[in-house]
Amino acid sequence: MALLFQIMSKHFPKLKSLIPFFVFLMISITVRLISIDDALFFTWDQGRDFFAIQQIVEGNMTLIGPTTGLQGLFLGPLWYYLGIPGYLISQGNPYIFCLWYIAVTLSCLPLFWLMGKALFNNRTLAIICAYTLSLVPGSIWGTVRVWNPMVAIPLMTGAYLSFVKAKDSRLFLGLGFFLIGLTLQSEFAYAVFFCPIMFILIPWIRKKFSLTDFLVAIVAVGLTLLPQLLFEFRHDFIMSRSLFSQFTNSSDEYITWSFHFSRRPLQLVDATKALVMSGDWHSLLAYLLVIVSWIVASIRILKIDTQRNIRGLFSRQLLLLMAILPYPFYLIWKGNNGYFFDYYLTSHFIFLVPLGVIGLELIYKKLISSKVPKNQPFLLPVAIGFILAFWYISLLDTTIKPKNDAGLKKMDLAITGLLDWIELDHQSPGVVRIFTPNRETEHYDAILHWKSKELDMPIPHTVKSDAATYWYILIEPDYQTDKRLNQWYAENTLGGVKTRSNQVGVMTLESWQTPGSIVNTIIE
Repeated sequence: MALLFQIMSKHFPKLKSLIPFFVFLMISITVRLISIDDALFFTWDQGRDFFAIQQIVEGNMTLIGPTTGLQGLFLGPLWYYLGIPGYLISQGNPYIFCLWYIAVTLSCLPLFWLMGKALFNNRTLAIICAYTLSLVPGSIWGTVRVWNPMVAIPLMTGAYLSFVKAKDSRLFLGLGFFLIGLTLQSEFAYAVFFCPIMFILIPWIRKKFSLTDFLVAIVAVGLTLLPQLLFEFRHDFIMSRSLFSQFTNSSDEYITWSFHFSRRPLQLVDATKALVMSGDWHSLLAYLLVIVSWIVASIRILKIDTQRNIRGLFSRQLLLLMAILPYPFYLIWKGNNGYFFDYYLTSHFIFLVPLGVIGLELIYKKLISSKVPKNQPFLLPVAIGFILAFWYISLLDTTIKPKNDAGLKKMDLAITGLLDWIELDHQSPGVVRIFTPNRETEHYDAILHWKSKELDMPIPHTVKSDAATYWYILIEPDYQTDKRLNQWYAENTLGGVKTRSNQVGVMTLESWQTPGSIVNTIIE
């Protein structure tokens, strides 16, 4: 007992210093999981991934991962292989399958803590930076919305921290490029802009020129591309040929430069706002303050005093570089036939948030040093109030009251409702027809497989034969697809009589029978 007390007394100061970190972890995890049942999405991407991983588990190994927005180009297989433990643990349960990916992505939380320490000598500011990184909308949605861009969050945070240490370590230089290479397998249309620029800037990162450094970077990125290169060799360079054809063939969806520049800047402004702030444009004033903080921080970081060696200057210069880097490329990039999707920037908040904290720190210091002493006593409570309100508004939309009328929970209830009708009608296995806005139904198919197994029922068919006398319909609407929905609905209800109807979230459920089967049911 005395020995135990002696050990605890010796190590207690160290353990005590870790308490703020563990509190940070607890709060960050809690805000993500407290309403996860309502917040979880289950989209076509997840259904596609579910069945792709199922194939791998059954022995059909793959060298490529999910498709990209560029026709014929595939990501690397990292995302699929990361999902194998989740698939095995879940035994087909979509909730556990999703939670596994969330748990993997939450490896970013300790990195957020380290990022705050790397950028701020002031312990309080370092903690504020870590919490803000954890609580902005882009961070919460990015870590609980399950699709391949989410893995870019820990990967890009790790890449930044590695490059900060790369000056004194070639190992960290290689690790930084290795993590960026892996990010190419998470969100290609984001990481692809970092690779060449960071490669060119290796002498600046290392503070010296060495061909060995360039070789290390090439090997590090090359290792992450090996599966795709092997796939190319085995399939006669199918991806390369497909990409080349896009540059040589004219597209019916060609976007003119004038039209491109008329909308791309606002798209970038909107996507960036969604990362750092919740709410519509009624929060414009707060967003303007955030933009001002970015400008102030950028000016201060670029205003280098060569007479002084400012501690941590390189980490802030690197932060500013990585925060700005994608935007010039996105302004002129017309990939995906000119379309721009917000998820390209999934992980970019990890650079914008600390930059904003630096700017707010500078603004605060400027105000308290001003010649208006009567305002100074109110500055600290106002600053604290702003930060707390900023966090609360973010949590209100993402965690406290998430609006998710077509999420996994509602999809589960809808599929369960259809299976109940199938059982009541004594159908085995039954026929279920599903309409979704993008035509793809793998996500609903995955839930059908799981729920049928849970209820010990045969998996329903999803193709209706002419001989079917009972069938069931699930419709997930979209305002852009009314014309297509009308045609689909007419085809799938032809020759039938609707016997039931129900609404689950935004989804419509219906059961249909042929007139003859209704007569037979009544006789029975």
